[in-house]
Amino acid sequence: MKSPNYCIITVAECQSKSLPKNLELCRQLKTYVEDKVTNTLIYFGVFTTGNNAGALAYFEHYSTLRDFEQAFEIYQDSSHYQTLFNGERASIKSSNFIKYSPVNYEQDLEGKGRYLVLTRVKTGRSMLTSINKLVPIFSGNGALTYRLGSIISGENVGNELLAVSYSSMEQIEKAYDLLAYNSDYGHLVNNVTVNSRNIIKLEF
Repeated sequence: MKSPNYCIITVAECQSKSLPKNLELCRQLKTYVEDKVTNTLIYFGVFTTGNNAGALAYFEHYSTLRDFEQAFEIYQDSSHYQTLFNGERASIKSSNFIKYSPVNYEQDLEGKGRYLVLTRVKTGRSMLTSINKLVPIFSGNGALTYRLGSIISGENVGNELLAVSYSSMEQIEKAYDLLAYNSDYGHLVNNVTVNSRNIIKLEF
């Protein structure tokens, strides 16, 4: 697909015994929707940290709002969706709509990241300039995707979200070790409020 401009992040709570089956339903749902909507990219996984630890995370990426409308209609008729989010297997806790900013990064849409770091920030103005300055650190440590977006509906509207995917935990550690000594990063974190940072283990 083309580089996405929008993302919906759905968080759903479920019991640990239901997790393997729920992940399989996510896998089937991903295949079903991607086969029917050309400009969409879906991935999913499990929160490993924070207040949502153990919860499902389901990400839908779209190039246009028309793509989102198409997918929404498909979800309504999907037995996989109804089975997964019927409140018995998994219960939706939140669903946020994100509009991505134009980060200067060569996104690896084909690479299969194993981990996704989500950082939610409250800021008075866009972090885009600062995020672009930090590109060399993340690209140099193997980040597959590096995206900044604004939450435009759902919870925490107006907050910005930095989403970075990696192939390994080691890459995450190296990136943040370098950030600790970076003056641009230091200036950024001194002028915003970091509300949360969570790691999601992605599944395929």
